[in-house]
Amino acid sequence: MANKPIRKSFSSIMLNSSLISATVKQNANVINRYGIDVPIFTTDLDTNIAKAKELNQHQERMKSELKNITLELNNVLSNIEKQYALCKKTVKLAEPQAKWVAYGISDKK
Repeated sequence: MANKPIRKSFSSIMLNSSLISATVKQNANVINRYGIDVPIFTTDLDTNIAKAKELNQHQERMKSELKNITLELNNVLSNIEKQYALCKKTVKLAEPQAKWVAYGISDKK
């Protein structure tokens, strides 16, 4: 069973759900007549709202952590590129062109 895509924003869903839950609780006697067991329904809805907030906070922490890891990785890759360029220049000075291939250098002079 495929999940259908979420069309609304997280904040919109949370705001609308919290509002409807509170209003349904206030008008339980009217809503009960139309087939919803208000205490059970709103308890379940409120539990799902709380779980969604918790999961969203976790997701935001993970996004922040991923940004930090990406920055660190980019710094390391930058250092590797600098070291590679220096080593490549040194090999080109130290070895004749015929031996550059052994170092993985395929440049032509």
